[in-house]
Amino acid sequence: MSSDHFALPQDRSQEVLIPLEPLKELLVKLFVRMGMFQVEAEIAADRLIEADLRGIHSHGSRAAERYLDAMDMGDIDPRAQILTITETPAIAVLDGSKAMGHVAATRAMELAIKKASEVGTGTVTVRNSHHFGAAAVYALMAVEAGMIGYCTTNTGRATVAAHGSTQGATANNAIAWGVPAREGAPFVLDMACAKASWGKLDTLAMYGLPVPSGYALDSEGHETTDSSAVKTLLPAAGPRGYGLAMISSILTGALTGGKLPIHKTRAPELEGSEHFFYVIDIKQFVAEDKFHEAMSSATEAIHQLNPVNENERVLIPGEQEWEQTQQSLQEGLYVHRDHAGLLKELAERVKFDVPW
Repeated sequence: MSSDHFALPQDRSQEVLIPLEPLKELLVKLFVRMGMFQVEAEIAADRLIEADLRGIHSHGSRAAERYLDAMDMGDIDPRAQILTITETPAIAVLDGSKAMGHVAATRAMELAIKKASEVGTGTVTVRNSHHFGAAAVYALMAVEAGMIGYCTTNTGRATVAAHGSTQGATANNAIAWGVPAREGAPFVLDMACAKASWGKLDTLAMYGLPVPSGYALDSEGHETTDSSAVKTLLPAAGPRGYGLAMISSILTGALTGGKLPIHKTRAPELEGSEHFFYVIDIKQFVAEDKFHEAMSSATEAIHQLNPVNENERVLIPGEQEWEQTQQSLQEGLYVHRDHAGLLKELAERVKFDVPW
C-alpha cells in the first residue's frame, strides 16, 4: 500500500454474492417500514446501491442501518418536506427539513440539472439535511444528463487535522466531479479530503487489515495504525487536502447558513449535513461534438502512456469504478460476509427472505 492511496480490499474467501433485485426490494421495504414514501424509499435505495456498484460499500447498503437508526431516534424525518427557500433561474437554496440526505441531495441535483439546461449552469445548496452517502452518485446524475456535475458535502465535526496541527480543523468532506464520455467510462473524481474516508477505514477493519501508516492520529495526536484508536485523520496531500476540505466547508457550511465543522460539536446525526451541487450544460458553452472529440482524444492518449507496472493499465479517474459497476450489474455484488449478515438481520425485521 502506498502512503497516498490504497485499493479497497477484496478477498473472495470472506465475501458473499448478493443479487441486486432482492437487495433493492429489501432496502425499499426497510425504508417504507420507517414511514418513507415508496418513491423516496426507491430513490434512497438506488443511491445506496449505486455506491455499492462502484465498490464503495461503506457508503452503500452497509450504511442502511445507520439511517434506519437515525429515523428511529427522530434525527431523520422519513416524511420530511424539502422546502425551497430561495430561487432564481440559475440557483436555489433548499431546506432539507431533516430529510434523508440521499433524497434531499437527489432533489437538489435534479433541480441543478434542470436549471443548467435552461440557463447554462445550475447551482443548488441544501441545508438541514443528512449524510448523503457517496458523492460520486450525484455527479453521475449530471453525467447521465450529458452534463458536467460537481458536488460537495459538509459531514460532521472537525475530524481531519489542519496541515501543521494534530487537531481536527475540518470534517472529512467528500467532493466529486463527473464528466460525460461518448463511450466507455465517464471521468469521475470522487474523493475524501483526508487521506481516506472513515468508511474505508471501517472496511479495512472488517477485513482484519490495519490502517496504513501516515493516515491517522490517536487521541494523543500520535500516529496510529489501530483502527479502534483513530481519533483524527490526516489531510490528503498535506496542505492541498486541508485547503480542499476548507473550501468544501465554506461552500456547504457558510454558504448554506450552517456551521463550519470546527464549530460542530455533536455527532453528525444530530448536527445534520449540508450539500452543494453545481452543473454545467456543455452544449451551451461549446459544440458537444467538439467537446467529446477533445475528451476522447485525450483519454485515448492517456491510455497509451507507459504504465509504471507492466501488468497495470493507465486509467482515467473513475474508470476502475465504472468497470466494477459493469461487472456488478452482470454478476451481482460481492460484499464482506459481515455486511451480508447485517443485511440478513435487517431483513428479519421486515420478514423478508433474502436469497443469500
